Amino acid sequence: MPKKKKLYIVRKEFDGFGGAENVAKRYEESFSKFYNTSLVYAGSELEGTRITGNSGPGWFKALSFAFSVNKFLSSRKDSLVFSMSRGVHGNVFRMGDGVHRCWLRRKKISWLKEKSNLNHLITPILEHQSIQKSKFVVSNSKLVADEVQSEYQISPSKLKVIHNGYSSDRYFHVDEEKKKAMKIEYGLSDSGINLLFCANGWKRKGLYHCLKLLKEIDSATPCHLWVIGKGNPAIYTKTIDSLGVSDQVTFYGSVEDTSPWYQMADLFILPTIYDPFSNSSLEAIACGCPILTTAANGANECVNSKNGLVVSSPQLVSSKLSLDWIKSIDARNRSIISNSVKHLSLEKEIGAYLNIFDSHE
Repeated sequence: MPKKKKLYIVRKEFDGFGGAENVAKRYEESFSKFYNTSLVYAGSELEGTRITGNSGPGWFKALSFAFSVNKFLSSRKDSLVFSMSRGVHGNVFRMGDGVHRCWLRRKKISWLKEKSNLNHLITPILEHQSIQKSKFVVSNSKLVADEVQSEYQISPSKLKVIHNGYSSDRYFHVDEEKKKAMKIEYGLSDSGINLLFCANGWKRKGLYHCLKLLKEIDSATPCHLWVIGKGNPAIYTKTIDSLGVSDQVTFYGSVEDTSPWYQMADLFILPTIYDPFSNSSLEAIACGCPILTTAANGANECVNSKNGLVVSSPQLVSSKLSLDWIKSIDARNRSIISNSVKHLSLEKEIGAYLNIFDSHE
């Protein structure tokens, strides 16, 4: 049996939690079938070398990590490099975090704040280095690809769009009988419309707008919001009380397996300011759960009239259009919703990357 070629998968942050970390683990598991894989992250010990970048202020960690990884890889020219972090030079630079300056513009950071923050000065430099020195740049949405071209004007042949994929073994729809049984098992009410917000980084992902939606929807359409993910509920206590929706919100914290929540929810809602491609949006649809999100979410590219609604800004999730649409979700066929993203399989995503690697072996 021929020896597998070495593939280094690079991701600076890797504490075992969060969407990006789960993606890195997913890639390592998938690519290990074809290559001898190693995960490279800040603080890792690899082949007698310690990778730095896990201490100090954010800008220093980013510089230290990029320098450490590039030095480590410089003596391993025969290996393949799949990087998910800025500043690293490799075969593929996957821009899963989007374009930093575009994110700042969406966040409406002031010029003074941008120029006085070392993170905001250094991150675009590292990003540009990776784009220049990597053989291929991959975005997980056309949204990000358009931003890359606008910001950096790179060769179209170098830039690829590969949408995220999902595991059909883990994310699939269940029938109504099973859905009701699961709610009983989890101690959840089956009355009204159960909304799901599942994300880390609650401010950026638009939790406030979910809470405002609860206030705006009429009492004839009772809704309850389940909040899943890492965050501090206490920050939202005052807002929840002022909106008068304290009885309509429950915080569950981080959960190991999100699939049951997608299967039980009536609607997944993500009013994000910016998300290159929300995995949770795709996973929710795969579980037959319709979604309500914004045009600033790259996953809006897999949303159609059968499986969801896309609004132009976070504020519009509580618009009359959105509220009327929410009232109609009971009539939606969850099997049709699930089937609408069957083409976005994990196998197809991995296959697209393998084709890129094969072209440079």
